[in-house]
Amino acid sequence: MTANYYPKGSKIAIREGFGAAFYEVAKGNPNIVAVTADLGGSLKLNKFWESFPERYFNCGVAEENMIGLSAGLALMGYLPFAGTFASFLGRAMDHIRQSILHNKVNVKIVGSHGGVSNAQDGASAHAIEDIAMFRVLPNMAVVVVADANQAFKAVPAVATYPTPVYLRLYREPTPIFTDEDTPFEIGKANVLCQGKDVTIVACGAHVGFCLDWVREWKDEFSAEVIDCHTIKPLDSTIILNSVKKTGAIVTVEDHLITGGLGSAVAELLADNLYVPFARVGLSNYAPSGPYYELINKVGIGKNDVKRAIMSVLRKQNRK
Repeated sequence: MTANYYPKGSKIAIREGFGAAFYEVAKGNPNIVAVTADLGGSLKLNKFWESFPERYFNCGVAEENMIGLSAGLALMGYLPFAGTFASFLGRAMDHIRQSILHNKVNVKIVGSHGGVSNAQDGASAHAIEDIAMFRVLPNMAVVVVADANQAFKAVPAVATYPTPVYLRLYREPTPIFTDEDTPFEIGKANVLCQGKDVTIVACGAHVGFCLDWVREWKDEFSAEVIDCHTIKPLDSTIILNSVKKTGAIVTVEDHLITGGLGSAVAELLADNLYVPFARVGLSNYAPSGPYYELINKVGIGKNDVKRAIMSVLRKQNRK
């Protein structure tokens, strides 16, 4: 796939990268189809539907129908990407379970506007339970894209992955920190900076945020930052190796503190290793407001991450 990567340091919405990447991947594979619940524009699929209208299916505001149609298309030999706002996918979970997973059909589900990135639209439009919903499903991979450049690698990887995948995107423009040379493989986390005092495991846009923040804190402690773009299957090797080195771990996510990345890592540690551990995530539904103000208000901002880090360091008696 040919991709025009965005420059590091710029701010681009992850959904923008998805739309561009999907067009390039689908252009080369006539079996790929897009199925939406009246939100193709929000998922930046305009170029695809203008170029391939016969491969674009708008089901209207009917997420259950979107999933049923996608399952039927998959049974016919197509590769459907079914996309809508992540917050609306809860309506279709029964159909995902029955039509896709029980029938063992390969449908890719795209949830845009993940976390509180649909900030101004309020609690009903925030997707803060979606990772938990999809992580529990058998034979369903869960991928959370960290920046718009990573989408150029994630979309072709999702398209060729042998099982259904839930792919999570964000609405707001967020910092670009990966480039063409940054590796991406489903199930393989990336260590983005080395550290010796604490491991930070993050997903989504918070990976880039954490990278910026730990640079500010470098004189106080040394943090290792891991981009855990795949929540399931979780890269247990990378995470455990890092934690054995640092002796402490903090998870950071734009999702409820239960059921998501923090819970996945807690399960891993419970089975393998006891170390000081803290989770940063939402504890309740969020109000509306500007995105970068909202993450601070709901407990997933810069100060919240630092408090969590200091708490695990105190338990190590390092601080």
